[in-house]
Amino acid sequence: MNTKALLVGINKYPDPRNSLRGCINDILDMEYFISEKNKVYNKGQINKLTDQHATKKEIVNQLKWLLEGAQAGDQLLFHYSGHGAQAASLHPHMETDGLDEIICPYDYDGSNETMFRDKEFASLFAGIPKGVHFVWISDSCHAEDLSRDPKMENEAVAFRNFIGAKVERSQQHNHSIINPLTITTTPLNGALLSACASDQLSADAIINNRFNGAFTHYLIQNLMEYGATKPMELIVQLVNKDLDTFGYDQDAQSEGLLAKQTFFL
Repeated sequence: MNTKALLVGINKYPDPRNSLRGCINDILDMEYFISEKNKVYNKGQINKLTDQHATKKEIVNQLKWLLEGAQAGDQLLFHYSGHGAQAASLHPHMETDGLDEIICPYDYDGSNETMFRDKEFASLFAGIPKGVHFVWISDSCHAEDLSRDPKMENEAVAFRNFIGAKVERSQQHNHSIINPLTITTTPLNGALLSACASDQLSADAIINNRFNGAFTHYLIQNLMEYGATKPMELIVQLVNKDLDTFGYDQDAQSEGLLAKQTFFL
């Protein structure tokens, strides 16, 4: 069995108004959880992208590394903590609300070339072989259906929702990595654990005197306690109880064909 993980955390964007505080802590906590606390993933097979290194091009390159050579029995993890947003869909007939959910790489400027759309993820992940244990975590705003507001210096909670970019509207672009003929709407051959519903924001918060994404913090906390025995969809239900108890207005989601399995094989 091979294990590989790609962990992406973006605190600093070119526009200081979009700075976040807990994203890099999120992926450092996840790295500790999977490689030291549980010793399932070898540190030599964990790649991290942070801040200016997490451009769209480099995220695509590293996702290809993550998926390369995958075969039944392997464990793969992709964790993204950073800004998320929505954009007018290039294929509105496929979206009831006419919007695509996106993540915002470091170089995101509102253009199609720099956003990472849900359909692009679907295209990349469509080839994951059956039997691969693939888990995808997205701690970003509008994270459901992927298949943080401006910086608030004196507040305990900000949100991972990108501001200030002028989004190009619904027209086809030549530079997308999507091939329109290969877009798939089949269920994800894996599990997507997302911080919130597609119309919600994801909290970037101070918890125990330390910055974290609220979702990532409570996800890891529940995985530590119950991850060996409970499937991921039930872990997410427990995370939602914690989010509600501590006053976070977001509903974490689970989807995909492997959501009924445990986090580790």
